[in-house]
Amino acid sequence: MSDAQAPEVYPPPIREPASQPVPTPLWLDGRPRIGIHTSIAGEASRALDTAARIGCTALQIFSGSPRMWPRPHQRQIPAPIAKRFRERRAALRLGPVAVHANYLINLASPDPRLWENSILAFRDEIIRALQLGADYLIVHPGSARDAGIPRGIENVAEAIARASTLACSAGVSPAFSPFSPCPVRVLIENTAGQGTGLGSQFDHLRQMMEACRTRGVIPQPGVCLDTAHLLAAGFEIRTPEGLDRTLNEADAAFGLENVRVIHVNDSKAALASHRDRHEHIGRGHIGKQAFARILNHPRLRSPARAFLLETPIDRPGDDRRNVRTLWSLLGLAPPPAPKSSHGSAARRGGSPAFSPRLSRTARARESRDRAVRRAKAISRRSH
Repeated sequence: MSDAQAPEVYPPPIREPASQPVPTPLWLDGRPRIGIHTSIAGEASRALDTAARIGCTALQIFSGSPRMWPRPHQRQIPAPIAKRFRERRAALRLGPVAVHANYLINLASPDPRLWENSILAFRDEIIRALQLGADYLIVHPGSARDAGIPRGIENVAEAIARASTLACSAGVSPAFSPFSPCPVRVLIENTAGQGTGLGSQFDHLRQMMEACRTRGVIPQPGVCLDTAHLLAAGFEIRTPEGLDRTLNEADAAFGLENVRVIHVNDSKAALASHRDRHEHIGRGHIGKQAFARILNHPRLRSPARAFLLETPIDRPGDDRRNVRTLWSLLGLAPPPAPKSSHGSAARRGGSPAFSPRLSRTARARESRDRAVRRAKAISRRSH
C-alpha cells in the first residue's frame, strides 16, 4: 500500500476464542526466534542440526517434495523418522518449527479436480506436520482464476476445513509434548499479487480466517507475513511511517497476535511490482535499515513470533551469512553451535521417500534452491 493511499477500514479483527491453558513450549525461552528454510535431505532430523549449526533458534522445512503430488508411500512419515525428529528437536530446543506446504496446492482453485487434489495433499501435509510435532503449517491460498475473489476465499476456507477433518479421521495422533502442546496451526501466507492469486490484500486473509472460524476450524488459522510479498503487493514497509501504517492495517484486519511467522526476505522486485522474487538481506529493494526496523519493532518483538528466512543460496555459506545478518540487526550474537548428534539418524539410514543421500557440497544446496524456484514457477503456471 503506498504512502499516498489511505488505510482501509475493516470490521473488528478476529481474536482467538478463549480455550484451555496449554503448557508453555520448552523452546519459548526468551531468545528471539530466528531461523531459515532448511533442507530435509538425508532425513528430516538432519535439518534440525543444520539450523542449529548456522545459528538458528527456529526453522522451516518441507515435509515432502514441494514440486510433485505425494505418492501413497509418501503420505506419512515413517514413525521412527518422526520420533527421531521430535527427540532431536527437544535436545536442540528449537522452535517454532514451521512446515511449508507443497507449492502445487491450490486451495482457492475453481477446478474441481485440482481443488480435490489440493485438499488431499493438504490433508497429508497436516498429518506429516502432526507426526513431526511441528507448530505451524504455512500455505499459500492459491488462485481463483476467473471464478472471482469471493468464490476463491470460500474455497480456501472449505478446503482447510475438509483437510483438517480428513486428517483427524486418519487416525494419526498428534505428537503431543512440551514442544508441541497443541495440534499444528495453519498459517495463511500473504502473496505478491501475481495474476489472479489471492492473499495480497489483508482483507483476503481476514475473510479466509473468518470463513474458517464459521466452519469450526480449530485451532483458528493464523497468518504468515512475507516481507518481499508485502513490498511487491504495494505495502511501503521501508519507511518508519509506511511500516507503522502496514502494521496498523494488519492489526485492524486480523490482529497482529495472529501473525505467528514473518518471512524475512529482501526483494529483487520493486514496490507494487506484483512479482515474487526473493533476495539476500540487504541486497534488494527493502534494505538492511528497513529490516532493522522490522526486527526491532516493539509491536513485532514477541518471544513466540518467528522470523524465518527464505533467501536464495547462490554460493556456499549464504544461509549462514543471512542468519548472522539478522542477529547483527538485532544487536545480538548468534547462539553457539551445539554438539553434533553422535547417533545421527541419517547414518543409520531411513525411508527412501524421506531420506535421499545428503550431500554437504554447494552443488547439492544449489540444486535444492533451483528445485524450489522450479516448483514456484510450476505453481504459477498451474494457477
